[in-house]
Amino acid sequence: MALLDNPAVPKGSIALVTGVNGLLGSHIAKQFLEYGYKVRGTVRDLEKNFWLSTAFDRQYGPDKFELVQVRDMMSEGAFNEAVKGVAIVVHTASVMSLDPDPHNVIPRVIDGAVNALKASYSEPSVKRFIFTSSSAAVVSPWDNHEPLVITEASWNEDLVKQAWANPPYTAERIASVYGASKVQSEQAIWKYHKENHSQRPDLVVNTKYYIDVDDTGRLHVAAAIFGHVRDQRIFGFAGRFNWDEVLDILREDKPSRMLPENFSSGVDPHEIEPRDKAEQLLRDLGRPGWTSLKNSVLRTIESFRTAGDEAKVYEWDT
Repeated sequence: MALLDNPAVPKGSIALVTGVNGLLGSHIAKQFLEYGYKVRGTVRDLEKNFWLSTAFDRQYGPDKFELVQVRDMMSEGAFNEAVKGVAIVVHTASVMSLDPDPHNVIPRVIDGAVNALKASYSEPSVKRFIFTSSSAAVVSPWDNHEPLVITEASWNEDLVKQAWANPPYTAERIASVYGASKVQSEQAIWKYHKENHSQRPDLVVNTKYYIDVDDTGRLHVAAAIFGHVRDQRIFGFAGRFNWDEVLDILREDKPSRMLPENFSSGVDPHEIEPRDKAEQLLRDLGRPGWTSLKNSVLRTIESFRTAGDEAKVYEWDT
């Protein structure tokens, strides 16, 4: 716990989370609040997403969370106002249009990411910048290919080629375009940072796999506040799983559930070498390690069961 006692960014500082209304963005915000930080979150529509303020104010008290509007993250200077006075910038916002035309997605994602980094470089108070990437940036989980050893130098260039192949742009290309947007936006972030790193904050890039959403949030906190975490990619790959395991968990939890027969017994063949470093960061935050698949699945089911119209922030024993 010594690392938590002397964080690189003091508790009470403000963390800016772009796209805070998303699944990852909202849970990242929650974890920063849990660890004693304030959060400013960007959304395109304040009225539509006011429920976030209601939920977080109820859970953590007033003046800990605020919403700000960024209508178009692709416009020059989009985040310049939002970053004022913040110590941490976490960029999760992306283009989720499911458009199969790469021209309508990838340049917009790149522009939004680089705009967030440029704004961070221009604001003297910013100490850490974290970019939320995807496992697709290094390997395609939906492809059947030979087992790979994934390292911090890995990039999914095949996905980029698939995304930018000649038309027609049909629905089959949606996953490739989304994944390629993560590859090329992360590469653009690293390029800009390497060209300007002597001027501004440390850079940490996060990716995801099977991982509990709260663990994802915690890794973002670790990336922001630990002094030894800088200029690196964090691989949030909690563990291999298949859907048969999920079905078995659900059957064990409630045998009366009507569920399909098992249909997916394989496991991901790839070896993710840097995942142990990510798990150590969770331990440095006082966690026992990765949240288990079982706990993650059952918590998800419980959240659906108890969901209602009232905005809530859920707390769980893990």
